[in-house]
Amino acid sequence: MKQAGRIILIVLVATAAAGCNDLYTEVIDRQIIPVAPSLLPYSAARRVYGQLGSFTTNYINNGNVLPGTNSLFLPSDVAVSADGVYVVDNSNNRVLFYAGTSTTASRVYGQSGSFTSMASNNGGISANSLNSPAGVTVDAGGVYIADADNNRVLYYADADITASRVYGQDGGFTTNGSNHGGLGPASLSGPVGVAVDADGVYIADAGNNRVLYYSGTDTTAARVYGQDGSFITNDENKGGVGADSLNHPNSIALDENGAYISDNQNNRVLYYTGTSTTASRVYGQFGSFISNTLNNGGISADSLFRPNGLAVAANGLYISDHQNNRVLYYPGSSTTAARVYGQSGSFTSNNINNGTPLFPSATSLSGPMGLAVDTSGLYIVDAGNNRVLWY
Repeated sequence: MKQAGRIILIVLVATAAAGCNDLYTEVIDRQIIPVAPSLLPYSAARRVYGQLGSFTTNYINNGNVLPGTNSLFLPSDVAVSADGVYVVDNSNNRVLFYAGTSTTASRVYGQSGSFTSMASNNGGISANSLNSPAGVTVDAGGVYIADADNNRVLYYADADITASRVYGQDGGFTTNGSNHGGLGPASLSGPVGVAVDADGVYIADAGNNRVLYYSGTDTTAARVYGQDGSFITNDENKGGVGADSLNHPNSIALDENGAYISDNQNNRVLYYTGTSTTASRVYGQFGSFISNTLNNGGISADSLFRPNGLAVAANGLYISDHQNNRVLYYPGSSTTAARVYGQSGSFTSNNINNGTPLFPSATSLSGPMGLAVDTSGLYIVDAGNNRVLWY
């Protein structure tokens, strides 16, 4: 039905006593539309960023040569604050901020305030420039951006679009060398993920096959994951595939008891209790810390293929299973997924856009990457479709 010139959505959910089958229908402008129970209420997006409100398009920059306040080009990460949403617009060399639930950006990082420029290091390497940014996170004081191709992480206080702190470049905003000053606790090479808690900052230093932890506002790391405690090595799977090794980690998520790290090239996600740098739980490898097989045992609720984004909810973990074109949800400490996004409810398929690569929908995914969750719902960066979806 219509009221005051707008369409009203009425959602009816009922549970049948026999067989516990969910009945889900939508009443849209007097038409009753049945929706597959396996898809809802969790697996159909309700909001889209980057496609002018359409769930059935996936245009780069909405088909335009230059970007704007409503366009995206291979986004890679998302973060949520009390004020709005931050999206890393990777191939446009910028990060966008959307106030509240708006899908039109009101602030831009990396392009000197312009929404129509996309140059890497616009104006030269500085505290205002970005070059293929990859990750973003927020805390009460500001925003952290993993500026991957500049081999640094930048911190922006409050709503400022000029960075006030830099990790990985010995305090300088005009250099961008890989492992500037030599491989050590203050260097970075292609950082792609960043997370923060009340005690400090975690950076996924992918090119160095490690994750670094920095206490407080220090820009010299105090702890290293993936290199057996050494800050001057960067071996892939140092010492062999195990509970202490990493191979191109790319995302970090934190809960009150420890840290999750997406170990991308090992096709797994590791969980570390407290401050330990030895993992105590593994996702994607049937509990084994010494295997790294992609889709170990076949595509299932237990397999992973190049996992990427992570998000911790009050009652479980979300993993962006990038190459399987899906996002998985794991309740509690289970390493078997209980819910899947992007595959029409199936745990044994991994089709791009549910088998129609050129035709996305509100229930399909193509190469999902970053994730974020808040009390309102789940945000998925649907990179291959040049959009971010909210469920």
